[in-house]
Amino acid sequence: MSTVRTCTAALPVVLWLLLPAAAQDAKTVIANAAKALGYDNLKTIEYSGSGLEGTALGQAQSAAAGWPKFTLKRFSRYVDLSAGTGQQTSLRSRPLDPATGQLPGGGGLAATPETQQTTVIAANGTWMQKLDVSLSPPGFLKLASAASHTTVKSQSMNGKKYLVVSFPVEAKAPSGVSYTLTGYINDQNMLEKVETVVEEPNLIGDMAVEQSYSGYKDFGGVKFPTRIVQKRAGLSWTDLTVTGVTANASAPPPPAPAAGRGGAAGGAAAGGRGAAPAMGSKKLGDGVYLITGGYRSVAVEFKDHIVLIEAPQNEMTTTNIIAETKKVIPNKPIKYVVNTHTHFDHSGGLRAAAAEGATVITHESNKGLYEKWFSNPRTLLIPDRLAESKKKPKFEYMGEKKILKDDTHTVELYHLNGALHAEDIIVAYLPKAKIVVEADAFNAPAPNAPAPQTINGFEKLLASELDRLKIDYSTIIPVHQPAGGDRDVMKTDLLKNIGRGN
Repeated sequence: MSTVRTCTAALPVVLWLLLPAAAQDAKTVIANAAKALGYDNLKTIEYSGSGLEGTALGQAQSAAAGWPKFTLKRFSRYVDLSAGTGQQTSLRSRPLDPATGQLPGGGGLAATPETQQTTVIAANGTWMQKLDVSLSPPGFLKLASAASHTTVKSQSMNGKKYLVVSFPVEAKAPSGVSYTLTGYINDQNMLEKVETVVEEPNLIGDMAVEQSYSGYKDFGGVKFPTRIVQKRAGLSWTDLTVTGVTANASAPPPPAPAAGRGGAAGGAAAGGRGAAPAMGSKKLGDGVYLITGGYRSVAVEFKDHIVLIEAPQNEMTTTNIIAETKKVIPNKPIKYVVNTHTHFDHSGGLRAAAAEGATVITHESNKGLYEKWFSNPRTLLIPDRLAESKKKPKFEYMGEKKILKDDTHTVELYHLNGALHAEDIIVAYLPKAKIVVEADAFNAPAPNAPAPQTINGFEKLLASELDRLKIDYSTIIPVHQPAGGDRDVMKTDLLKNIGRGN
């Protein structure tokens, strides 16, 4: 008898797996999931725990490390499903690495002590600002139940079968295309994953956002995942452990005006075809020019071509840099553009350089990322120059050292080891002029500024690596404009800042 009962209990699951998706109405699939999870009468939900939360999109330490993250304690997120609003509070921190004095996890932000912070998700927020509401299990099912043009299909993934529910939402991307949500429901009617695609205007284009759920647990009649993991563009963003859930909780009190960080935090970095400052140029030596205007690039004239070091910020900035370069070095093509590292403020113009026909030189660790990102569709954005040109971008990947040389000039490229800001970071050395071009490692202070009280670990690493590489330099060209304007930055400035000066 026990064997018969076991087979009978398994029968609904077997029928679920065998039933064609076409025979299952999308609304029924959604309703079954909502009922199984206890969401039928759910108006609000509050969940709490701890973990890691992504920030500073475009500032990753490496592909393996993912995007920079805050450590969260006493995390709590309240969601009003009817209003599509929410509020998050947490004790957040991002400490320095005590061994190196560097900030681990990537760039974009300074070290942060434990700080209580509150974020409000407003009803009129953008699609990116409301992702935490829309991607949550009850938020997804709420939107799905109200959506039109909903589809459902059967799909196998990693040896498991799912009913995949997909629908467009009302919010639209800059191109006018509606955003879409897709959810994967398993044979127990549990929502295991939700996907969407958002625009990223610098390099990525249509950027996949994937949020996975596991360890569902019953919290007073409501089932909710105890682990939430999100990836953006294939890199880790958020990893939360949920320990408490309250159904139909009362709204928390609003934050004090100065406490909110705004819904925009964690969204796609600014870029695209935005306005750029006026360009200028300065001759650094025979055939070597500093191109100025916000961020700075260096153009080196070879016998029959140009090497451009850095394509920063966005398409418009780099397009203007290219125009200024052609003005000071006419009638020669830009053959190479050197990318110091992946951070979007230093790589956001690479697509404009690729549209010009330049080959991108970057560290070999970026191969998988760049070849994926540059080939992504850009349906959510207005086409940029590379998309309009229909050119295929070209890349050369380097390891620890690469030399570009002809009878007129030499540019030596070196990988900096041990940089927690960006593991792929490259510096350029022009031996004839004894110039080092670097990004982010040394953002020079104002002239005659007193030595800092605390030594910057990244600056110390730069000086140590240049010593290790036996580079004979006297001048440093930071890609970021020095404090006090476009002035000469010398080796002595760096040494002073790390306590090695006179």
